[in-house]
Amino acid sequence: MAGVLALSACGTSATDEDATRAELTGLELDLLTRSGTFTRTNVDLANAESKLISACMKAKGFRYRAEVSAPTTESDEELSLNRAERHERGYGLASQYDSEKDAVGKGTNDAYVAGLSKKNADAYAEALRGGATDFREMRLGGGRNITFSARGCEARSRTSLYGSLDDWVSVSYFPQNLNSELGPRVEKSPKYRRAMAEWRTCMRGKGYTYASPDAAYDQLKAAYRARGVTAASRDREIAVAVADGDCAAEVHVPSTVLALRRAYAQSLPTADKLQLRRLTAIWKTAADKVR
Repeated sequence: MAGVLALSACGTSATDEDATRAELTGLELDLLTRSGTFTRTNVDLANAESKLISACMKAKGFRYRAEVSAPTTESDEELSLNRAERHERGYGLASQYDSEKDAVGKGTNDAYVAGLSKKNADAYAEALRGGATDFREMRLGGGRNITFSARGCEARSRTSLYGSLDDWVSVSYFPQNLNSELGPRVEKSPKYRRAMAEWRTCMRGKGYTYASPDAAYDQLKAAYRARGVTAASRDREIAVAVADGDCAAEVHVPSTVLALRRAYAQSLPTADKLQLRRLTAIWKTAADKVR
């Protein structure tokens, strides 16, 4: 591995006084909680990155089909619940434990690579992500490390958008890591506990007695591990996931959680607020480039 970096709040001209005096802005909270303007901005950036990778790979003699997604009009709560997906796949657990493997090369680019000789497929992989010695690691804190390649068309495209790979990986992962640290505070909140009590009442009305959505997920997962995947277990998973989503929508669990996260973020440590402020500026600059 070529190098290991530790992410810190260095590299900003803001002072500690600035961070403690001013509240985090709406844009900073959007990046932190992946809500509000985040979804549209994330789609724009992902589309731009895919197009850059496609052009880079073409210059190296390979075909790469850019994946372009349309922005969604769904609300944060609708996106969080993803009820259409629940009706089709439940929590997506069955596919993880199904003994039948998915066919190789379903995606357009995967199908292209599957048709190459081993020599050309290896060259394609190196053009896209570099070689085995090109990977680096960044430590985000809390025991979480991110590994990424410093070479290849993916790295070049991300550097073009964000200015450096360090900034790309920081924007992509540091806010998520920080947001996850707010979880315990959210779960202790009286508002959250009331919402979950209402969720349990709703679920009992549908015939389920799970303590929480996580408990439902974990119990279904344990059943798959113990007994494998059957038609009945798939049906059970979908039924529970749909009921969970319907009850969460009825009592607005996702909206409650999001409001609490955005509120608690204002009391984050100074160093974290400074880093989030710096990364939001980088994120906005990258988004402005592609619009």
